[in-house]
Amino acid sequence: MPVRGPVPVNLATRQAAEVLKVGPMTIRVYEDGSRTGDRVGAILLELPAGVSGPPMHWHRFHDELFFVVKGTCRFVTPDAEVDASAGDLMTVPPGAIHTFKNASETEACEVYMTATPGHYVDYFRMLSKAGKEGKMLSKEEIEHLMALFGTFPPDVESEP
Repeated sequence: MPVRGPVPVNLATRQAAEVLKVGPMTIRVYEDGSRTGDRVGAILLELPAGVSGPPMHWHRFHDELFFVVKGTCRFVTPDAEVDASAGDLMTVPPGAIHTFKNASETEACEVYMTATPGHYVDYFRMLSKAGKEGKMLSKEEIEHLMALFGTFPPDVESEP
């Protein structure tokens, strides 16, 4: 058996989670990669009734997993719209064009999301900071921020 040093575990509670506001969404940061060697980040997306997520996009480098905790989240791709209910998991690999929104006009939706690598959480921090400063980001500014994290609109080629 290999010899290992002590490796601590970490409990991330809702009360201790960092809270970000991005438009009408509330994002709770449970893990930003700082305790996982940047291998994974974990957040809770709280979408009020009728609220849409980001514009359609794809990621060059990272995977996302979306686990619906409450309500129904509609995942939209160029080919389909898929409703995921509480207890369902949506897997989004690199290159998959997608977005999401709350499928209900009357009920809030909560989705637990993981992203690899963990520092992708910083994208949400940057959007939240701009909102706190009262900035309305232009489409070009948002696309610039997205590109910093290997995220692009559908019309950008997947190969450089």
